[in-house]
Amino acid sequence: MCTVSELAQTANSVFGTTLLGVPIVIADLGATSSGRQYGGSGRNLACLVDRCLHRSTRLSAGWVDQCTIRCAYHGWRWAPDGRCVEIPSMPDSTIPSRARIESFDVEERYGLIWVRLRSGADTTIPACPAWDDPGMHIVPGEPYTWPVSAARRVENFTDLSHFAWVHDGSLGRRDLPVPPVPDIERVAGEMRFEYLAPPLDEQQPAALVGMSWYRMPMPATVCIEFEIAGKIGARRHLWMTASPIDDVSCRSFWLIARNDALDESDEEHLRFQALILAEDEPVVRNQVPAAIPVAPGAEISVRTDRVSIEYRRWLGEIRRASHIGAAAIDESVHSPVRRSAEGLALAADTGT
Repeated sequence: MCTVSELAQTANSVFGTTLLGVPIVIADLGATSSGRQYGGSGRNLACLVDRCLHRSTRLSAGWVDQCTIRCAYHGWRWAPDGRCVEIPSMPDSTIPSRARIESFDVEERYGLIWVRLRSGADTTIPACPAWDDPGMHIVPGEPYTWPVSAARRVENFTDLSHFAWVHDGSLGRRDLPVPPVPDIERVAGEMRFEYLAPPLDEQQPAALVGMSWYRMPMPATVCIEFEIAGKIGARRHLWMTASPIDDVSCRSFWLIARNDALDESDEEHLRFQALILAEDEPVVRNQVPAAIPVAPGAEISVRTDRVSIEYRRWLGEIRRASHIGAAAIDESVHSPVRRSAEGLALAADTGT
């Protein structure tokens, strides 16, 4: 994935990235394209494997031309469905039938470009309730990349017992190290629970502290709604999705939203989030291994890890379900996708 602004800022309307170990190129083919138009944006999007079959140059080094992607090396043009439609050095010859690369589902939502590597899979873009709420002021954050799996990133985001130690004074207190053990529900493909943060001695105005409702659209998104303590009717949201680059790294996309303090600068609210990220990053990037280990007993869980335990259990169910459908996958094309997906959806065999 990438942001809409990142794609718009590219010189040639193509953006190269990696998803689940697969190099992909995302392209805005223009308003007259035969590509796939979504969300009423006027953009026609295409997503292909980032590799020209001729001499393996990345298509992200090329540009959009006649509603296709033209390779920078020898000018071969590739249509949104992955077919080669022009070989300039052979204008009068038939294009080989095997000159076709894989294309992927692509859609725009929440200011992001989403890609699905397995076409037709029964998946949906996770909910972001604040986005469509006219009472909420949306502030997108800058994406960031950490050398940990998407599952590790999500787990950190929802780990209640780390607040007291990593975020002492910003989200928690070390003199109150015992978090509540919340009741967890599964609703419509989401994990949901509530959490009441402890009172802080010097709460920052932009701090997201108070009663909070967590929604975790599986497997790699977190949406939190906050009721700010002492401010009647004030609601704020924090939303994050971790896009897996591969088994051991991810790129996080996020936004904050509020219906209060609309006269305040957005920078103050972004600075608070930057503080939280700066506190988290050195701890999370030092988790070894970077992916949650599969082996039973590799990590010890305790009762106050309830959210993590349930999250890992559900990931294990996803992993086992992916094995059931693995026989139908073309290994020559999809083995990196399946392997990385299994790295994201790891079983939770301990701490239950």
